[in-house]
Amino acid sequence: MSSLERLLSILDLYTEAEPIWTLEEITLKTGYARSTAYRYVKELCDSGLLISIGRGAHVLGPRFIEFDRQIRNCDPLLMAAQKIVPSLYKKLDDGLVSLCSLYGDKVLSIHQEPWATNLEFSFTRGRPMPLFYGATAKIILANLPERQLVKLFLNHRIEIAKAGLGEEWEDFKEALAEIRRNDFCITHSEIDPGLIGVGSAVFADDKKVIASLTYITEDRGQMIEGWIPELLVKCSAEITEELASILVAYDEDLRRFSPVIPFKRLKAGGEK
Repeated sequence: MSSLERLLSILDLYTEAEPIWTLEEITLKTGYARSTAYRYVKELCDSGLLISIGRGAHVLGPRFIEFDRQIRNCDPLLMAAQKIVPSLYKKLDDGLVSLCSLYGDKVLSIHQEPWATNLEFSFTRGRPMPLFYGATAKIILANLPERQLVKLFLNHRIEIAKAGLGEEWEDFKEALAEIRRNDFCITHSEIDPGLIGVGSAVFADDKKVIASLTYITEDRGQMIEGWIPELLVKCSAEITEELASILVAYDEDLRRFSPVIPFKRLKAGGEK
């Protein structure tokens, strides 16, 4: 593990269940030498990622709030989605629409429409959800490259079997292939009891899956009408296209305002 990885691993200690850590607790939990832990905590505090609240205790710092504002205002995926998701929700006129992105072995909600809802939905913005349950996660999982799926299967075989995705690699592979062929995934009460999820995938312009768009509503024993998943798939494709357009425009602006400076190889002795 590199020094940077060791430093950043301290941030992983902070959870909703354990939001406050002292230097002594960090030292014991990580196994780092006290001097090393002190240096890492000081560097994190200097950067605003941690802040001291007295009595040797530290919490996550205000730099995260700054980053959050930057993401809300400037993230290309959010910018693309915010042009499409509000009109999608108006057509559905029920439940909520959630946009989630892949984060390591988790799926993280990054936007929902509307913000206020009467649904008892656990995984609101910023809360990661498991990768093997729910339409939101399964549609992303189904579109991951096979080499990544093999690694996930080897590392999470028991969880995959518990999620009903197969006990053997071939069963797991086929379950995901079926979801991929449909272009959408429908699940009942897998994340929260009494809720239905209908998810479709969002891709980068290199066809790599980067997010999912999910409609979540109450499960009243109703059938999901065919136009709903079709609409989700259509809107996901529009977000994919809009994201590509934003990145093309950004690339053109970059070329216009930051022209490429030809590289000149330095000769021996430092002469140009």
